[in-house]
Amino acid sequence: NTSVVLEAVVSTQSTGELVANDLIGIGSRLFYSSPQDFASNKDAAVANAKVVIKQFSEALGNRSYFAGDNLSCTDFVVFETLDKWERFQPGILDIENISQFMRRIKELPTLQKYFSDPESTRNLPLNNKMANFK
Repeated sequence: NTSVVLEAVVSTQSTGELVANDLIGIGSRLFYSSPQDFASNKDAAVANAKVVIKQFSEALGNRSYFAGDNLSCTDFVVFETLDKWERFQPGILDIENISQFMRRIKELPTLQKYFSDPESTRNLPLNNKMANFK
């Protein structure tokens, strides 16, 4: 039934974006905290992020993308969120299906120049100048 499949895709997208918002919140609270709070809360924030990343891994399962075989908006929201965490804490995404998901996004023909060009906006700071992690 098409409506059941569509409902499942919409549900997956909504859930993925909500979980991404949780991960964004963990990062924002840490990155924009005082330098003292940043130092004292970093380990706990990374541990919390790992729990959320594991949830992403479980939700992704063996699928190529979060809505199945087809790329969706949610995949880009999740990618951007996970990418920020990987840049902050290298190795945090060392989960096989998550690493494969990240690679698939980076290998999309329309994004290859963005990821390979040293002049790309990808090389700009991720956060505002007042953040403890830029």
